[in-house]
Amino acid sequence: MNAGVISRNVGIALICCAVFMFLSAIVAAFNGFDSSFSPLLLSAILTMMVGIFPLIFVRRHHDINTREGLAILLIAWFLSCIFSMLPYVLWGGEFSLINAWFESASGITTTGATILQDIEALPKGLLFWRSSTHYIGGLGVVVFIMMILPSFGTVRFKMSKIDVDDISKNNYRYKSNKFIHVVVSVYLGITVCSLIALLLAGMPLFDAVNHAMSVTATGGFSIKNASIAAYDSPLIEWILIFFMITASLHFGLIYASFATRTFKVLKNPITQFYLSTILIAGLLVAGNLVFTGTIPNVWEALRHSFFSVVSTISTTGFGSTDTNVWPVFSILILLYAGIQCGCSGSTTSGLRSDRVYLTVKAARALLVKMAHPSAVVQVKSGGQTVDRDLISSVSLYVLLYIIITFIMAVVYAGFGLDLLTSTSASISMMSNVGPCFGTFGSSMSNFSAAPEAMKLLMGGQMIIGRLGIYSILLVFILYRKRA
Repeated sequence: MNAGVISRNVGIALICCAVFMFLSAIVAAFNGFDSSFSPLLLSAILTMMVGIFPLIFVRRHHDINTREGLAILLIAWFLSCIFSMLPYVLWGGEFSLINAWFESASGITTTGATILQDIEALPKGLLFWRSSTHYIGGLGVVVFIMMILPSFGTVRFKMSKIDVDDISKNNYRYKSNKFIHVVVSVYLGITVCSLIALLLAGMPLFDAVNHAMSVTATGGFSIKNASIAAYDSPLIEWILIFFMITASLHFGLIYASFATRTFKVLKNPITQFYLSTILIAGLLVAGNLVFTGTIPNVWEALRHSFFSVVSTISTTGFGSTDTNVWPVFSILILLYAGIQCGCSGSTTSGLRSDRVYLTVKAARALLVKMAHPSAVVQVKSGGQTVDRDLISSVSLYVLLYIIITFIMAVVYAGFGLDLLTSTSASISMMSNVGPCFGTFGSSMSNFSAAPEAMKLLMGGQMIIGRLGIYSILLVFILYRKRA
């Protein structure tokens, strides 16, 4: 393994973080050199120095092997979380070392959970940096690396194979260079469109910029203590619903829809499955809210149910109301939404709708095979036969997800938490959803009361959920073989 290759490319990822720190410092400067200016500027300088050091002293390499690619991926994400702590730690306030780690990991992994009890007390420069961590993590540190690598050869190809989910790769019919163009184009397009829409809906410029960054990354950091409920605007909520759904769809299919001027993204069976899940879940929750008298008004019930369902299933985590007081039935629906999540090839995490869809199809095929042992039963998606190896991979991933989520729920319960809190917290961290239920409240609450050790573990679980279980396991398998 070539340490120089790893350090050089991880350095590029840190430079990307430093650039956003500089931008945040500029925001602080435009707001009267608020109290975050010095912490952000110093953090940017330190991060830039560490990032640029290997670029100066390490010779450029044009090839990379799988071990090095995995190492770059994991180290880039971890160090991005570490260096993203600097502005928080240097600014102080509620940010102890552990709290800064939690907030940083939550931002970079686009989880959107927070330890802040008073978000609005933060200066604008730090609020912008907080949203920037979402934007960096949403597009992916590794994608930033691939965008500016001087080599257009095998490095980009191998890095993209590692960072893109196996299922989404089946739909990306592009070479590695085109892949970068597709992702960046869609990412920036959603950002610009959501920004314009929020401005037209009456949201102030600074607020709109921050929320556009969060919704595109499906992150969920808001600059208001009450999240989206602070605006009390149905128009803003429905705009965010649209863009949360858009950002959680397959970027390759969105790009293809615009490139071919067709509705290709809507014709995809997994997209249809995902949208059907949103529709059914939204109607079930709305019906439950009306039936139980929690929200008697049908329109208000539909508004809040669909916002909460979409916010959860897209792993964004914005809040329009306090869902912690909702009936158990509605909470269970939201918990399921937080497990399934959006589509592969988007900025979402969790199991993803692709895996759930294929698991359902595989289960149906197995039942048909049991009823008709002599029949040849194949799993098909969109008229194409799904490879058995992919089915096995999906089934194993679902099993591992359930096991890890259960183990972490048991660990959190060991800190004295009740069943609902520990289970929903584990699901939230594993799927990078953000909010949970119980002791730590809903999407309008925070994790400030969580024990320090628990916050440390949660940060680690966020990273596992964001990078994907297979990426983590491959590191241990490959390096154990090496040893």
